[in-house]
Amino acid sequence: MAGRPTYQRRHFCFRWRGRRWYDPNERKVIWSTLSLALVSLGLRLLSLGFSSGQLVPLKAASAIPRLGIVGTAHDLSAGGLHHVTATQEICVFCHTPHRSLEGIKQTIPVWNHVTTTSHFTMYASARLKGAVDAQPLGPSLACLSCHDGTVAMGALHEVPPDGGQGDYSQATGGVNRVTGLMEGPSATGRDLSSAHPIAVTYRDDLHPTLRPPSELVGVKLYPSNVRGAKVQCASCHDPHNFGLEGSTAPFLRVSKEGSSLCLACHMV
Repeated sequence: MAGRPTYQRRHFCFRWRGRRWYDPNERKVIWSTLSLALVSLGLRLLSLGFSSGQLVPLKAASAIPRLGIVGTAHDLSAGGLHHVTATQEICVFCHTPHRSLEGIKQTIPVWNHVTTTSHFTMYASARLKGAVDAQPLGPSLACLSCHDGTVAMGALHEVPPDGGQGDYSQATGGVNRVTGLMEGPSATGRDLSSAHPIAVTYRDDLHPTLRPPSELVGVKLYPSNVRGAKVQCASCHDPHNFGLEGSTAPFLRVSKEGSSLCLACHMV
């Protein structure tokens, strides 16, 4: 046809089933089904692989922290990880919406579990500058009311309607099927002298490697992140959130990778 330019192939041309899908001779994409699928795949990989402007592994980008306790070791119901009791209730093992026992001084809202009366051997060291309480208080005492291994998991003030909190016959994973007491690695016992100090006053002014409380990220002092507040079990552990498998699980506030949890408070 007069006036129509003749197509000349000067460079390599990609073809699929006899059709061109990218032709540098015409400097354009030939929009076939294949080319659309490839472009869509590329955009999808970019959206998954980039975070805050830098490329991260797709596995890490797609991983989602498991929030809450349902189905975890802190779910003491029949449907929990270790089937500790026969009840279907979950929150009742720590909290009750009504008739919470007065006089419990752990500052735990609507606390429902029987509190341990154990006498603990606290951490002691000449290198430790912060003052350690004579015995655990606050959130640490709440944790130890199961983890010291002296109080049954289902020992509650307000029992669930089905009354199944006293049946441990199906329990696994370090719970005695007769007594309901925690045993095994998760039971800390009453000697806390070889663990990270708890119920200790955080004083960054006593040691140059401690971060100021206002700079702490992820970890939590009690009652708040200020000088003179306490380091408790829940400073590093979040009892309500299982966390991210391989990073913050189980129940850590900050990832262990690269010693990030330690470096949240300690500078090296």
